[in-house]
Amino acid sequence: MKNRSAIISLLIALFCGVAVESPAGEIADSSLAAAQKGAIDTLRLLSDQPVKSPWGAVLRSAILPGWGQVYNEKYLKGALALAINGALLWQVFDYHDQWQSTGQQNYRDKRNLYTWYWGLAYLLTMVDAYVDASLFGFDKAMDIAALPPGPGGFSAGIALRFRF
Repeated sequence: MKNRSAIISLLIALFCGVAVESPAGEIADSSLAAAQKGAIDTLRLLSDQPVKSPWGAVLRSAILPGWGQVYNEKYLKGALALAINGALLWQVFDYHDQWQSTGQQNYRDKRNLYTWYWGLAYLLTMVDAYVDASLFGFDKAMDIAALPPGPGGFSAGIALRFRF
């Protein structure tokens, strides 16, 4: 019973995000809580510490391909990763069943080939989740840090943006 409650607590912390007390006694919001506030701390955004946990994104993507992308707020990419991994895994099982029922060598070869494709897609999904988490908020940081402060901490400038 004690182990069960510890596992449930761990799952709740993993899925919901929790506030963690830092050694200095300050409360540091999890990335989920910061996203719910609708703002990202600019000091943290401009620091070397990532806003999202890269290894948390990898773990999520390892559990369910595409979950790491959803964690990084790349919803379309997450759906695409889940669909590609699911389709490749379905091909593996389909060719395995055909090989078991017919005994033909070409079905076994296709099963092995699609197993390699699925493994590669699975690894790339985790790598993509890591990179997206590491670079989360990079565009916002570049917009904020575009102009260095001038004398007296004041800066002014003109920015032109073209979108095609």
